[in-house]
Amino acid sequence: MSKDIKNALQLYRDCLRLADYVSLKQGNRAALRQELRRSFEQHRGLTDPQAIDNAKDAAVRGLRNFFVHEAQNLAKKETEGKPNPDINILE
Repeated sequence: MSKDIKNALQLYRDCLRLADYVSLKQGNRAALRQELRRSFEQHRGLTDPQAIDNAKDAAVRGLRNFFVHEAQNLAKKETEGKPNPDINILE
């Protein structure tokens, strides 16, 4: 199996895992997986190495954006209810 195909399969599996994780929160597993599969199928016939790299980069960007969004939500939840150390209420 060529390196490009192996990388694409790994990326597809990573996206499927993310879809499963997201669906735990939103309850739409089948729809997410179907959309993901459709997107990968749409790009299956790509032969131009630059186009393949662009498609993979877009998928990785999507994964990264999701994780950044989740990290920001987690940070926001952790800081809610905690006093702001920059504000002195005793003044």
